[in-house]
Amino acid sequence: MKRITDHVPLLLVAVLAVALIAGCDTCDTCLDGYDHDRQAPAVPTGVGSITGDGYVVVYWNPVYEDDLAGYGVYRSRFEQGPYGRIGEVARDDETRFVDEDLNNGVTYFYAVDAFDYNGNESDLNYETVDDTPRPEGWNLLWYSKERAPEASGIAILPEESSTLLVLPFNHADAQYYLGHDLRGCLRIVPLRDAYGAANLIQDYGYTYSEDDADVAPTEGWSSCADGVEVIVNHTYILKTSTGYYGKLRVSEISSEGIVVYWAFQIQRWSTELAPPRGAGPKRG
Repeated sequence: MKRITDHVPLLLVAVLAVALIAGCDTCDTCLDGYDHDRQAPAVPTGVGSITGDGYVVVYWNPVYEDDLAGYGVYRSRFEQGPYGRIGEVARDDETRFVDEDLNNGVTYFYAVDAFDYNGNESDLNYETVDDTPRPEGWNLLWYSKERAPEASGIAILPEESSTLLVLPFNHADAQYYLGHDLRGCLRIVPLRDAYGAANLIQDYGYTYSEDDADVAPTEGWSSCADGVEVIVNHTYILKTSTGYYGKLRVSEISSEGIVVYWAFQIQRWSTELAPPRGAGPKRG
């Protein structure tokens, strides 16, 4: 009489055949009785960035999968990589990562993947996300020419300073000044440089926050000597004759002048003033 153990080799062959037909490459319960999950989580979507002063905030949409463990954040100096992992975010934390101690004026590229408890990693996100940190500041009181002529001019001079310079309105380096028109309204007036080249400005309109004005426009600039009227919660984009872009958001108007948030790019000709977007980083 044959015992069941006499048929073990045949049973193993049968089990393996069934496993191959069933597609045991993603989740095995074939021989040892344990699940071997080889299915990676979904690729994160909605990846973007917020530009800071010496830092960048990377954010993305959550991935909703039961076995999700967290996210990996990657950075590169080049769009096509290679990308190196700079941090991880656990699944229950916020879907954001702050990359600190960066150099203003240097462009960085970012990507995010998702990984599960079995170590499976998704592809990197499909968007290209680049960011160039730039100097910024809050609550600068900019005086009008009539109230304080020695503090009514401003200049963006990245080669000489990492902050917005406050100058007399008639200083040789002043690029814009704040003054009242004949009706008593405050206006930001663009000046010309020593070579006669115009500094430009435009009213970007109402903005809810400082980062609403993310990229400088390509058209709509004014060099009018009358300037533009100052309105609370409006952001004004600056384009200097030397090729630098900046922005001012007005938070308050007083009898002395205006209170503004400011930021400017120290990379010449870079129009990036907050979170840009772009398509397809590759892991190195």
